[in-house]
Formats: sequence, C-alpha cells, structure tokens
Amino acid sequence: MRSLIITAILSAAVIHTSFGQDTCEGLRGLLDKGEIEQAAALAQQVQATEHASCNNLLGEVYLRKGRNDVALNYFETALKLSKDGSEDQAASLNNLGLVFWNTGSSASAKDYISQALAIRSKLYDAGHEKLAASYNDLGLVSTNPDEALETYEKALAIYQDIYGENHQKVAQAKANIGIIYRNIELFGDAQNYFNEALNIWQNLHPDGHPNEGFIHTNLGRTYQLMNNLDVAKEYYEKALAVYQKHYGTKHPEIARTLNLIGNVYNIKGEFEPALSYYQKALIANAKTFDNQDLEANPSTDEYFNANTLLNTLFYKAQALEDLHHNLTLKFKDAKLSLTTLQVADTLVDKIRQISTNEADKLELGEISAQVYENGVRLCYYMADVAVKKDPYYELSFYFAEKSKSSVLLEAISDASAKSFANIPDSKLSEENELKSEIAYYEQKLAQKPEEAVASKYRERLFALKQRYNVFIADLEKNYPQYFNLKYNVPIPSVSQLQETLKENQAIVSYFIADRSKRLYVYQISQGKFNAYNVPQTENFDRYLSGLRNSLYFKEDEIFALTADELYEILFPGSVHKSVDHLIVIPAGRLGTVPFEALLTRSAKGFPLDYKSLDYLINDYAISYQYASALYYQNHLNPRQANQKPSAFLCAPVTFSQLDDLPGTNQEVSNLQQILSGKGIKPEVYLEANASEEIVKSKNLKDYRYLHFATHGVVNENNPALSRIFLKESETNDGNLFSGEIYNLQLGADLVTLSACETGLGKVSKGEGIIGLSRALVYAGANNIVVSLWSVADASTSNLMIDFYGNISGNDYSAGLRQAKLKMIRTGDFSKPYYWAPFILIGQ
Repeated sequence: MRSLIITAILSAAVIHTSFGQDTCEGLRGLLDKGEIEQAAALAQQVQATEHASCNNLLGEVYLRKGRNDVALNYFETALKLSKDGSEDQAASLNNLGLVFWNTGSSASAKDYISQALAIRSKLYDAGHEKLAASYNDLGLVSTNPDEALETYEKALAIYQDIYGENHQKVAQAKANIGIIYRNIELFGDAQNYFNEALNIWQNLHPDGHPNEGFIHTNLGRTYQLMNNLDVAKEYYEKALAVYQKHYGTKHPEIARTLNLIGNVYNIKGEFEPALSYYQKALIANAKTFDNQDLEANPSTDEYFNANTLLNTLFYKAQALEDLHHNLTLKFKDAKLSLTTLQVADTLVDKIRQISTNEADKLELGEISAQVYENGVRLCYYMADVAVKKDPYYELSFYFAEKSKSSVLLEAISDASAKSFANIPDSKLSEENELKSEIAYYEQKLAQKPEEAVASKYRERLFALKQRYNVFIADLEKNYPQYFNLKYNVPIPSVSQLQETLKENQAIVSYFIADRSKRLYVYQISQGKFNAYNVPQTENFDRYLSGLRNSLYFKEDEIFALTADELYEILFPGSVHKSVDHLIVIPAGRLGTVPFEALLTRSAKGFPLDYKSLDYLINDYAISYQYASALYYQNHLNPRQANQKPSAFLCAPVTFSQLDDLPGTNQEVSNLQQILSGKGIKPEVYLEANASEEIVKSKNLKDYRYLHFATHGVVNENNPALSRIFLKESETNDGNLFSGEIYNLQLGADLVTLSACETGLGKVSKGEGIIGLSRALVYAGANNIVVSLWSVADASTSNLMIDFYGNISGNDYSAGLRQAKLKMIRTGDFSKPYYWAPFILIGQ
C-alpha cells in the first residue's frame, strides 16, 4: 500500500524581477517559515498573473494546503507560460509531478520529475541546488528503495556542500533517507537520520514548523514497526499538534495523522477510540463534511486527497467489523462496516476515472484489493448469520468480481465506446499513431539502453504521453457519449449472468483472500448459485507450483497428489448434472494452472496409466475468462467478429538464435487443407514470408482466424518485453512485443498462439495475468488459444490439426476438448505435459 506518512518536499521556483515580485517574494518567505495559513491568505489576494514563477509559487501554497485541484491549475498555467528548456518549465514539471504523487499517480509523477531533472541537467552544473531539488523529489516518488536512496544521497551531498549541516534542505534530505532506512527495516539508522533532521528544524525554527510534524510522524511509524505502540502514539500526537497549529483543522496531513493514531488504538483492541479518530480523519480531509456520527460518511466528491479518504474508509470499515466480532456481535455494526466499504468501492471507481496512467491504475488495484477482500469476507459472514442469505452471498460475489481485471475492462470499454460514439476515423487514426509511438519507446526503454540513449527516449516518450492525455481529454469533452460508455462497466448480478448461460454451462469464479488464507468459490448455472468459503491449506501454494512442475517434468507421484488435492479444494461442491461446459474465472496465481488436468478421483498405482485417469476434462469442456464483467459484456455487446471466411496462417519455421520448429510447416499446411475444406480461404505465410512486417502491414480485421505457429517468450518481471518471434526485415526486428500487439486492430473470432508460455505473464494483484493473452483480448480477439508452458513441436502440431478439424461454428471449447481427449486415448502424447498447456480464453 502507498505510504501514508510521506509528504511532498517542494522545490523552490525562481523569482524573476517582474510584475508581482513583492507578492511572490512574500509568499516564498512565508512558505519557508512554514506559515501556511498566512501564505494562503496572501495568495487569495493575488490577481491573475502572466508570470510562470508566480504561478508556481501560488501552486505550492495550495499544494501545501492540500488543495491539489487548485495547485494543479496553477502549475499547468505556469507550464504553458514557460519557455522550452527553461527553469520555469523545469519547476512547473517538477511541481506537477508532486501533484500527481500526492493524488496517487506515482508513474506519472516520476515521468514529470524525470523530465524536470533532464532540463535542469542541461541548465546547471552537477553541484547546483536545483539538481538536488529534482533528485530529492525523484526519490520521493520512486517505488524502488535502492533508486530512492541513491537520489536522496545525491541531493544530500549537494545541499551539504552548498549550505553545510544546519539548513532546512539538509534536514529534508536526511528525513527522506530516514524513511528509506525504515522501509528496509534498518530502524536504528532511520532514527538517527530522523533525529538529526528534527534537531535542524528546531534550531532553524524555534517557534515551530510543519516539517517537525513530518519528522514526528516518521519517528512514530518507526516505533510502531518496532512494536512499541505507546511511544509511536506519543509521536503521532506530537505530529498532530504541530499540523493543527500550522494548518488549522482541515488538511490531508491531519487526516493521515488521525488515521495513524486510530490504527494504534485498533491494533490494541480499543475499537471505539479508533473509530472516533477515523471519523475525525474523514472530517479533516473533507471541505464541508463535519458530521461526527459514525453512521455518516462524506460524499466521494468531497475530499482534499482521494487516497487518504480511501484509506480512512477502509480503516473505519475494518474497525467496525472488529468491533462487531470482538465486542458487540450487533448486526448493525457489520452493516455499517459494509456501508462504509461500499462508499470506498465508489471512491475507487472515481479515482480510476481520473487516472490516465496504466501503471498508476495497477497500483490502485493493489490498494483496492484490500477493500474488496474485506467486502468478500464480511458479506459471506453476514450471509451466514442473516435470515435472508442470498443478497449477502451475491454481494460477496460482487466484491470478488470487482477485484478482477478492472484496468483491462476499462481498456476494452474504451475501445468499444469509440465505436459507438461516432468518433471520426481521422481521430481514431491519430490515436493509433500516438499509441504505436508510445509502445515503441516504452519497449525500447524496457530493454535498458545506455543512459544517453535512454534519456532521449524518455524525453520523447514524455512528450508523446502529454499529447495522448490532451487527445483523450478532448475526446471526453467533445464526445460525451464516449465518456459515459467508457466508464460504465457494471458488475453483472448473479441473475444477469444466469440469463446468459446455456443449460449446459456453468461459471466457476474464484477469489483468493491472502490475508485470511481463505478461498471463495462461486458456482453459477441457469437455476443454481452456490458460494463456498474454504481454507487455503498450508500447502495450497505448494500444490499450485507442484502441479505445474509435475506436469512439465512428468513426475507421476507429485502430479497424482497435487491434481487430486487441488480438485478437492477448487471444487468444494458438485456442479449441476446438466452442465458439460465450465467457464472458469480464476484469481491471481490460479491462472497459471490448467484445470483440465485436475483429477476428480485419486490416481492409483505407479507408474501412472495416463490414458485411464479421471481428468476434469473427461467431464467438461473448459474455457477461461478474466472477469464475469468481461464475459457479460461480450454477451451483451459482442465485439463484431469478421464474418468473412478467411484465415491468416503464419509460421517462421527456422530461427537464427532459437531451435527450429520443423513441425510447424506441416502444421500450417494441414490447417490450410482443413480450413479450405470448411469453405474458409487461408492465406499462408511460411519461412521468410512470416515476418513482423507482414503482420503489421496486413489489415488483420479481414481475418476470422489468426494462427501463429512459432516461439514465444513471456517476461514476468517486465510484461512489455513479452513477445512472439517472427522473421525480421529492414524495418522490423522480428520481435512482436506485447505493447505492439495492444495496438493491432483485430476482428478475429479466434487467435491461436501455437507457441511456448504465451498464456503466462506477470501476476498483478487485482488484475490477474498481464502478458500476451491480455494484449490479444484488448486488441480485439474474441477467443484466444495460448499455452502455459514450453510445448513439444510434434505434439502441438497434432493437437492444432485436430482442434481446427473439430471446430463447428464457434464452439471452440468443445473442439479443443475433443482434440485433447484424442491425445489422451491414442498415440504417444497421453501425458498432460503434451495436451494440458493449451487453454481457451473466451467462450
């Protein structure tokens, strides 16, 4: 979770001799003294100014007041008034970065501050304090502790060289270094740096300064991590007194500090005082909300800092649940906890709407996942004790589904919204060009080029993202229907899902509650809805990794154990007897195992007779989906698949640095014959013709089927480097990266990646697996077939040939099941290693 106690340390803007100089100098003096209220009063007297430096100062005043919205306007004005490559431009970018960091957009913040640093590096010598200011702020927004410590130490060295030891900027740098040491649990070093910083502030400002509150807060947090709650609370109370003296009664820092005091009480089991502090935090972070009644919550439109409000709501809901379980057992306390979580859920949606950076949205997924886990758990418990159980079981399912693939859903809704909002083709073409360029530079930076080249790439990427943000803002303003459709991604109810299901279909959806070590399972068929709450055994994760490893390395005993145990955990109740097609919606790491290979009965006798085992696939065709909302959206507003009877078949066959795949030549040739026999016209691209250039130059919307028989690789640490391998040309390197796949415009009903590990990727909390399959879904593929591990050339060719031969209409799950059952029962490929890795994501 984002730290709640780091505050922005602002860099100074340059004051030029210009209109309003006296006012600007007055503002700077008041800010330096920490007299925020006086600075705010003076700022309100300032008329509009055409000077970037004054706008930067005015923005700083409001940023310190917690008014990020007002500060943002001033900084954006300053940026527009600044000359390219000037200090005013650098200061504006730096301050905008701090606004983005304050509002929870770490990735955007780092982009802006890095760009400011690049400008200042050209303007100043290496020891200039402006560079130190950018180093300091870059450390502030960095999510990598080693990187943050390095930049903080650069800032400290410069400040010490210029000012000696007794200066506020030295104190700021030392405090920030202390935070890093605390975060890596070097508590003694952290305390030393905090105390040195505190001494400097007290020497410089005998009458007090808000940054003393910052130091007290961090010392309190350090003692809390050392399990000394009483001392931690004393420091938090000191910080609160400092903030109230300088900020008044309403400010995000006051709210954050009240949260911390409330947390201490809650940890100690003193729930009522904790709730009192959380309610005070809600009041401190809202412009007009002043209701001390615990049943009241502020509007999700009224806050100074959205992330602080989200945390307060989460803490309040948790304390109410704890109060219920440990003291009162009153159902009304549980209901109030649920109401508070629902407000938090609404706030998450609003934060997601105003965030433009996907990395920031993924980070929000980490925070919101805790809200959803509490919602799942609380609603399931309330169902158990309530007279009317179904509404609470359904709310539990709602929270479980809110945790899944929200960024992907929004991206797909965005694409769908554009098609319904009558946006001109010229605008869509402009967007595609921008996105392609952004993907290109992101992919280049992900390869970590030398710094001189990387700096140019970052500068270009920053400019492109700025253009793209302006472009999207223009669409949302000028095409209101687009805005409404883009952000309207409702979670379907159980009854709505039941209306879409055929008699032979059932949805099985999962939610992993990591903190409580529980697994929630929801089974939905036409006339039946069941919810289960089962414990994650201490071996649960070992079973998951054990199943994958045993399938890949063909280890009989481990496979027999894990496939049987996982079936018992994942299917705690029987599915309706009329069902023969399961639509599995996995959660997190469950997306890395093939459910088809689970054993519905224990295997006996070793070595195993793999032809006669009771696999789950014996009973069901199985397809996978990222979220019920995506499944429902596809049924409600199906993306129009190309209806032309055409196919694009591609196989490079030979590779310069990878093993050749001779079987793919025959695979594609056989598919050509099969598809031709079904009245489908295939275009075949083999060897040198199977190039990246061909893929990018063809209008892929013209094909119902796309088939790539090649090598693939997934980079779990950096999904942008995941790719499939094609032939290179003068203009393309032969690597079709995931970022490039995102920008393909597909009209295919089926895309098959007959390659290794194409279904894997980075497991992101709240989003599932981020990799090639996700990119294909976004690009417009209705159904995709991908693999979960490295596959054998010959067996893959056999499977693909049978799969395409079995396809009837668009029932791909049944066709894939029949192909797998044939491999199990005949030939040399009955072991799951050969048939289990290929899975269908779609219908």
